[in-house]
Amino acid sequence: MKIRIAILTVFVVVVCSCVNTTQKEKSVNSAVNKEEPERNIVGGWSESEVTPEVEKVIDYVLKEMNTMAKLDKILVVKTQIVKGKNYDIKFKLDNGEVWNTIVYVDLKGNFKMNKIVEWKE
Repeated sequence: MKIRIAILTVFVVVVCSCVNTTQKEKSVNSAVNKEEPERNIVGGWSESEVTPEVEKVIDYVLKEMNTMAKLDKILVVKTQIVKGKNYDIKFKLDNGEVWNTIVYVDLKGNFKMNKIVEWKE
């Protein structure tokens, strides 16, 4: 009986120390992650700046839209790294229309527009 109690006590101590170690690791990892800058994660959407690549995507979109309106400004750009890259872009035309598009650019640089909707506020 004493042996069973001793084994049970050792088991409880080991389990409790594992839980404490895991909690400490989580708090250390959280602190480290807060200090790291944001970066693109495969599969996740990240806010992005207007780059020459984004401008090429918008040129492609405007040609596909077959509109006489010109680009006024790009409002929001998000990117998603996949096997290639997805661009989620909200932009305003000089006629006042606001549009949102998602364009996939494959690894060879080919464009495919997956979504284009007028943004109604």
